[in-house]
Amino acid sequence: MKMCPHCKINIGGNLEKCPLCQNLLTGEGERDYIPKIEIKTRLRRKAFKIVMFVFFALIIINLALDFLFIETEHPSWSPLVVAWLLVIGWIIEFIIRKHYNLLKAMFFTMIAIVVLSFFSEAFITLAWDLPYLGITAGYIVPILCSGNLVANFILSFIDKHFTDYSLIYMFLNILVGVAPWIALLIFYRNKPPLTWSICMVINVLAFFGLIVFKGRTVLAEFKKRFHL
Repeated sequence: MKMCPHCKINIGGNLEKCPLCQNLLTGEGERDYIPKIEIKTRLRRKAFKIVMFVFFALIIINLALDFLFIETEHPSWSPLVVAWLLVIGWIIEFIIRKHYNLLKAMFFTMIAIVVLSFFSEAFITLAWDLPYLGITAGYIVPILCSGNLVANFILSFIDKHFTDYSLIYMFLNILVGVAPWIALLIFYRNKPPLTWSICMVINVLAFFGLIVFKGRTVLAEFKKRFHL
């Protein structure tokens, strides 16, 4: 029988994670008491295949236009388009397959878009010989972080699939929003841009909101994560 090291309870069957705190279980598993049910439906699988085919077709057409059909010299755009299509396809895959940890999905979607935005700006600067404007660092990142945190804060109260385990993604989002503001203040010794200051204020307000409305849950999450 498996055991949860945080909840201190024994759990029958062959689960990998604790149903209460979602942490990994220890010990030897047993035969499942209830047969596993396949959640995917035929319609969802078919929709997923259609979407993936459309995205791969767009990628192939984009590469062909850029490298085969246009013979004159031109700034290459295909790596940029391919990168965005792959990320958009991954986001749609999350929606179609109906992953229920919305906070986790939103956090990693934000990270993917931020990384892709930095890549896009760097690619345009180097490949197209245009000046680097710093739009991603100055505007896109703080705006995305603020919007994502507000959405996460609301979902943590209304999403029926929300669990204490999802709080870790809110903490990570708060860290992403506050750490750059502190770094800018320390290393540049100047007041950070207005967008980052607004982002920092929203993150601090969200953190204290969690303390006020979910104080016990937050404290339990910190004890569980840091083994206190």
